[in-house]
Amino acid sequence: MEAVIFDLDNTLYDISQYNYGAFRDISQYISSKYTLSDDMLYRKLVEIWHNRTSLYPKLFDEFLGELNLINELEEVIKIFNAYNGDLQTYPDAIPTLKQLKKFKYKLGLITDGNPQRQKRKIKLLHLNQYFDVEIFTSLLQHPKPSEIPFFRAVSELDVRPENACYIGDNPVIDFEGAKKAGLITIRLRKGEFLNIASQNYVEYEINQIAELIGIFNG
Repeated sequence: MEAVIFDLDNTLYDISQYNYGAFRDISQYISSKYTLSDDMLYRKLVEIWHNRTSLYPKLFDEFLGELNLINELEEVIKIFNAYNGDLQTYPDAIPTLKQLKKFKYKLGLITDGNPQRQKRKIKLLHLNQYFDVEIFTSLLQHPKPSEIPFFRAVSELDVRPENACYIGDNPVIDFEGAKKAGLITIRLRKGEFLNIASQNYVEYEINQIAELIGIFNG
């Protein structure tokens, strides 16, 4: 093994930190403009997200549609993408990244979503210093489960696909592209997709990021 490539959301940190903070900002904005209860608005946003998950592309359309405020969609998305609150990685994430760097593994990151939002998350999580390559799939116009981001990552890391592995959390989108590109796939069983069954694209499963050290150096 020469390279270890990570997903970001729900793999290196719990995305609920970001969403809850951004939802609070959105609720306060709507509340101040339309004299609606910000607690009610916040609870409604959280409920829709929990029911639909982060894979749902129409979260804010549904939220604002129920309020007859669809005219606020552009501003709400802007507020969501601009959230700048405190974020923390999983406790074992940075120690594991440091260990992998110590053992001379090349490290990469592949993440979907708005590139500026994802870049801000990486900065807030103090993760920039650990990755040799950061791939934002939206800039490639090929989000997961496309294999194209994985081919790009191993190319930029200058390793063969079979000498790289990918760690993600979501069996719906994270592993198909990685497996088809020839990478080893490892599922971290954390986050909102914990109870979704794995499929043939997942080769290994772990419960904590720190378990990677034992896998690679056992």
